[in-house]
Amino acid sequence: MNHRQTVTEISRRLPRLKRRDVAEVLEIMTELWLETLAQPDQTVTVADLGKLTVEVQTVRSGGAVGRRILKRVYLRFRPTAKFRQAIITAYIEEGQLK
Repeated sequence: MNHRQTVTEISRRLPRLKRRDVAEVLEIMTELWLETLAQPDQTVTVADLGKLTVEVQTVRSGGAVGRRILKRVYLRFRPTAKFRQAIITAYIEEGQLK
């Protein structure tokens, strides 16, 4: 589902809201999440879905002569038990998981 599909579906379910208003709310939400995740040790929790986090790891690389310190950035999503169960159930119904 992309941005346009999301806006259309929300507008269909909430007919009192215009598509333009729904799109603006989603854009502001995205901006807030980006600002939050750009700060150290912050998380974004999405109800019934999970947590988004950014983890930075310091790594030493190279040999005796060319040692360098590198930073690795990990983007993590930790699903809730409810979301995980919904996905497992959906895939079992399609016969993709055994």
